[in-house]
Amino acid sequence: MGLRKSIPAGLLDAGSAALATFGTGVYAANYFDRESGELGVYGLFFAIFLVAAIVPFKLAFLPGEVRLLSLPKEQQLGGFRLTLPVGVPVAMAGSLVVLIALIPASGAKASLLVPLAITTVITGFLSPIQDHVRRVMHQAGRSWLAATTSVTQLVVAVLFITVAIVIDLDKAWIPFGALVAANTISIGVGLVLAHRSAQPAPGTPFHIRDLGISGRWLTGFGLLPVGANFVAAAIVAVIAGNDILGSAEASRVAGRPLLVFVTGVSAVLNPASLVAGRDRLRAEGARLMRLARIFVIGSGLVFLAWMGFDWAGNPMTYLVEEAYTVEFLTAVTIVTNIFWGMLFSEESQLIGGGREVDIFKIYVVATGVQIAVAFTAPVTEAFAVPLSMLAFGITRWLGYRWSLASLYSEPPDPHPETMEFDPTLPVA
Repeated sequence: MGLRKSIPAGLLDAGSAALATFGTGVYAANYFDRESGELGVYGLFFAIFLVAAIVPFKLAFLPGEVRLLSLPKEQQLGGFRLTLPVGVPVAMAGSLVVLIALIPASGAKASLLVPLAITTVITGFLSPIQDHVRRVMHQAGRSWLAATTSVTQLVVAVLFITVAIVIDLDKAWIPFGALVAANTISIGVGLVLAHRSAQPAPGTPFHIRDLGISGRWLTGFGLLPVGANFVAAAIVAVIAGNDILGSAEASRVAGRPLLVFVTGVSAVLNPASLVAGRDRLRAEGARLMRLARIFVIGSGLVFLAWMGFDWAGNPMTYLVEEAYTVEFLTAVTIVTNIFWGMLFSEESQLIGGGREVDIFKIYVVATGVQIAVAFTAPVTEAFAVPLSMLAFGITRWLGYRWSLASLYSEPPDPHPETMEFDPTLPVA
């Protein structure tokens, strides 16, 4: 598929998948009570869900997708028989990480915790599998199949929420329950579509002991930002209260549209960024970083003016009213998202140049900084969440500058192994 056709399909895919998650967040922000702490508890489960999803993605699915790249595109589409046997057990084990959220949320009622725990564990299992199906479709040149899969996900999520409201289903089952239904059905649709267009992939199913070698650093620095977000949220919940965390969660939902746009842009620029880092193309890398910043900062300022404040032209004031109960909180959240989003090209260049260990070290330092800022919650209250993420982002930016300077002072690797890569963003 040519670039002209794949870009719209990629944007539709990323947008539909993100809207499905966004819709469940909007439901939670409107139906979970912030003052009693319900919305804050939901925020804890959402944060730990992201941690659970990272493990199978980085440890099994992403390295497996790299190995599929050696096959013809039609056989890549038939490669699920090689990747799913290793990825599914890892996803199942990783989903149990969700239960950690029960510790900081222990003060909430069982009628809220039990449904959230059950549905979040299942979503943590299914979501990385569905993402894997769509990524393989993209790399096999069948981006419209991926778009169809994610549109199915969006439609099912909307229908589930609508029906659940009509039949008065207990609200605790609805947000992640919608994602369970949406992922289950869209995985089935995606695998059927892939089977119809694929050729059988040769070989035996991959083994974790082989994939783990290339996936260990990816898993490490993939876990750190989402893990830091969860720890920071837990700290805010414990020392400031779930009601304070609920305000930050509402603002996270309202600030999400910018990250959807960043995901679409990064899908276009990341491959070239990987090559620039791999081949030590300093000028090309600088050009790609400028493009990324122009796109992200330009669009971010538009989103900030449009959705950062409580005014009549802002649709989020109607969809996520709670996001604007604390003045300037959503604006600070969007500024944080701008800072995070503009660094995706730098990260991809470092990945292409084989600097995963550098990224891991940078993330270790940034995690410490984020957690330290989270402890300011008694003073900064709900602002502690976006400010702690902003502190992580600033540390990340400074570390990337140091690592890129070192990267481009070296000759290219004569035996490069470049892999597909998704940008690190605050939330999925």
